Amino acid sequence: MSTDLKDKKVGVIGLGMVGNALVNNLQRTGYQVTSILDVNLDKCSPFDCKVAKTPFELTQEVDVVFTALPMPQHVKAVFEGETGILAGLGDGKIWIDHSTTDYEQTEDMNEEVIKQGARMLEAPITGGLEALKKGQMTVFMAGEKPLADEMLPMLEDIYSNVIYTGKMGTALIPKVLSNMLTCVHNLAMGEVFMIGKRSGVDMRTMFDCIRASAGNSFVWETGGPMLMQGTYDPSFSIALQCKDNRLGYQIATKHKVPMEILGHAMQSYNRTLYAYGDEAPCYSSPKMLEEALSVDLRCEGFENWTYSIQNVDGSSVIRHHGIDIKRTKPVEKVEDLL
Repeated sequence: MSTDLKDKKVGVIGLGMVGNALVNNLQRTGYQVTSILDVNLDKCSPFDCKVAKTPFELTQEVDVVFTALPMPQHVKAVFEGETGILAGLGDGKIWIDHSTTDYEQTEDMNEEVIKQGARMLEAPITGGLEALKKGQMTVFMAGEKPLADEMLPMLEDIYSNVIYTGKMGTALIPKVLSNMLTCVHNLAMGEVFMIGKRSGVDMRTMFDCIRASAGNSFVWETGGPMLMQGTYDPSFSIALQCKDNRLGYQIATKHKVPMEILGHAMQSYNRTLYAYGDEAPCYSSPKMLEEALSVDLRCEGFENWTYSIQNVDGSSVIRHHGIDIKRTKPVEKVEDLL
C-alpha cells in the first residue's frame, strides 16, 4: 500500500450524522472515500461512492476502514462473522472506530485485529454536530503510538484537535465521562435559567452574564441557546446520551468509584428518556422542569442561532452566529495580555 495517506482507499461504515459528516470532511480535504455502507441505503445516496453489500466486502476493498455506529451491539454486529470487518482484515489494513462504545469490548476486538495482521485505533469524537460539519471537532485517539503517529495527519485534516490518550481503551473513557459531565451541566443550567426567569432576569441577560463569569461551560454556551430555542439539541438523542451514561457507570463500578453527582444526573436522564422516548433531544431534561412549573424558557432572538468551535490553546472556544453579539478584538501580542 502507498505510504501517502491521500493515496489510500478509505471506506466508511455507518452514515448517520457522524458518518455523513465524516465522508464529507474526508472528501473535502482530498481523501479517497471509495466505499460506504449503511443499513439504510437512502443514507448512501448523497455520495458518489461504491455501496458495499457487507462490512467484509468493504474492508477487503479499502486500506482504511472507519466505523461510526450508535451502540456497542452495532459495533459488535459489523465486526463479527463471515460478513464482518474482522473477516476482511489482513496485513497492513487499518480500522479506525469513531463509535462511542464499551472500551473493554474495543480492547478485545483489538486483540483479534492484531491476530489478522491488521491494526486498529479507537477515536471517539466530541464537540457537537455543527462543529462536526465544519471539521471543528476534537478526536481522542488511542492505540499503538506508531500507528497513531502515522494516521495523525489524516485526523488533523478532518478535525481541529487530536489528543492521543495512550493504549487501546483509554480514549473512550474520557469521551464517556465528558458526556456524563454535560448531563450535570445541563441539569444545573435548566435550574439556573428557571431561577433567573422567575426572579425577573431577562433570559438573554442571564445568558450573557454566565458566559462572562466563572460559571460558564460548553453546555451553557451551546445548550443554553438550544433551550431558549426550544430545540434541546436534536442532533443527539437522549437514548444515545443514556447509553453513554451506562458506559460511564460500568467504568466507575469496575474501578470502585462512587458516582453521587454523576449517578444523580444519570437517573434524571433516565427519567427524561422514559417520559419523552428514545428520540427526544439530548438536552431535554430542563423541559421536565419547564412543564412542572408551567414556565417556558424561550427567548426571542435565538431563532437563527448556530455555533462553531475554535481550538484555542487546547480548549474548545464557542463562536456564536445568528445572534447580535459583541466581538472581541484579537490579541496580537502576548504582552497585550499582561
